[in-house]
Amino acid sequence: MLSVIDSAGRSACIFLALTLAAVPALALPQTPKRDSVDAKRLALRAQNRFEMVRRYNLPLRYTGAGQVCDARVGRFCQWNDEDPAPPKEPDPIHKGRNRLIATLDSAAARSPADDWIAGQRVRYLLEAGRDTAAVRAAESCAGTAWWCDGLRGLALHEVGANAASDSVFHKALSGMPARERCRWTDMSMLLDDAQRKRFGKVGCGRGDAVAARLWWLSDPFLAIPGNDRETEHYSRQMMSLILAGTPAGYNTRWGDDLRELVVRYGWSRYWTQSPGPTSSPHEGPISGHEASPNYHFFPETAKIDSVSDIDDSAWNLRLQYSSERYAPRMASVVGELVSQIALFRRGDSVQVVAVYDISRDTLLSGEAIHSALVLARDERDQPLVSELTIPRGWHSLTIDAAPRLLSLETWNTDKKRGARMRRGVGIAPRTPNSVSVSDILLFDAGSNEASDLATILPRALGSLSVDRSAKLGLYWETYGLSKPDSALPVSLTLSRITEGALRKLAEAIGLGRRTAPLSIAWNETPTLHGVATRSVVLDLSLIPRGRYRLKLELTPGRSPPVTATRVIEIL
Repeated sequence: MLSVIDSAGRSACIFLALTLAAVPALALPQTPKRDSVDAKRLALRAQNRFEMVRRYNLPLRYTGAGQVCDARVGRFCQWNDEDPAPPKEPDPIHKGRNRLIATLDSAAARSPADDWIAGQRVRYLLEAGRDTAAVRAAESCAGTAWWCDGLRGLALHEVGANAASDSVFHKALSGMPARERCRWTDMSMLLDDAQRKRFGKVGCGRGDAVAARLWWLSDPFLAIPGNDRETEHYSRQMMSLILAGTPAGYNTRWGDDLRELVVRYGWSRYWTQSPGPTSSPHEGPISGHEASPNYHFFPETAKIDSVSDIDDSAWNLRLQYSSERYAPRMASVVGELVSQIALFRRGDSVQVVAVYDISRDTLLSGEAIHSALVLARDERDQPLVSELTIPRGWHSLTIDAAPRLLSLETWNTDKKRGARMRRGVGIAPRTPNSVSVSDILLFDAGSNEASDLATILPRALGSLSVDRSAKLGLYWETYGLSKPDSALPVSLTLSRITEGALRKLAEAIGLGRRTAPLSIAWNETPTLHGVATRSVVLDLSLIPRGRYRLKLELTPGRSPPVTATRVIEIL
């Protein structure tokens, strides 16, 4: 949400009266050129008339005064808080927009090659929620080729046809003037200070490889064709061109600050007005409201050269003071997906297992649920994708040992909700005559024995949170054992993680109770020459609730100890 601010930082309303002198009718035959001029003139009058109606009928909502801006750009103050539900649109605005659209339809029929008329027509159809009609209007555009392609890309993006929108926008980019293409591809304002310092200019023919990597990492859902975040960027660029020079809802002149806000946070979907003084009730400050809730999908790191450097902390979807935000149309609410990821060696390959369970999440699960595991080396790689349509399950993909970006995603098309978990994965090559161990896979031990991965997967936990009243199963695999390792020392240690500075201080000076680590150790004789599998069952009923570090350590006789760890939460 954003509002106009004056030079002193106070909310202000700038009233701009836009009028056009009446043009007397001429009793002369209309040439095609004159007909086009008259069509645009009538459309301009209708637009100014509607914007005046909108201005005097805006819903009242008290916003902004005394609130610190999340971003201040030129005359405007931006807040990234989640907006409440939009107020019901007043009837005069609704009817006035319909009259304007009818005028624009007529003007487009008289002057189909007029870029301005085509743009305003698509703009107001989208504003009215008539997205399918906006696509038809964009398809009928007969003006400048790249402008018409941009309108089609915008309309297709708004109906969720991201792959088609992506294709059309790239066609528009190839056909537009070099200066405009430079503006569209410039990513500078979307990056944070650390990224700008490291990457410098990104876009406009510079840093193309960095731009491609950033767009790939910023795509909200990699399993859905088309890059939703990139097409949103181009849609915003197109909308900023449509809005330029027109009443933009704030009764103030268009400028570079408004364009920057549109590119970074999106265009306003509706407007409200705070109450004005008694003497001028219609002159209160106006606020524009973008699509909400919205999220920061750009990675919060400048280390993007290798996916192995990227973990789930690289994204902070809810970052308040972010340089950009976006609300995906297919999932207006996006959260972090709780899951369990484990990697197992398969010769020179790696089996990646991703387990999820959203069956208790009533806001996300349902008949229209989709889940996908995506693995890709980089933005140029054809990703491997596993898809399911069940609320609880596991994905399993076998890949070579090269590092990959892993994205575990789930979304519900009916409820417009989604969640994801994303990080780099990979296994370092095992040196000859060395011993290594897999990740630890947690599973519900129940009453039936399970000793191999195939039988354990259906019982694997969809998170690293465990119920202390249930028996916890642990499964792992050991690789590279030989005969001297036949008596293999193994230990499992469960150590409580102390959280909070005061608690740590209290424990250090003896005022707080410190939980001693629990440890068990044994020797076992694993299967040699191949994969040695092992599963154990832990009874956690006497363990206090809290976060713990589970550490597995194996000590082969001829090699250094090898370890695997998990951080779990006992509920």
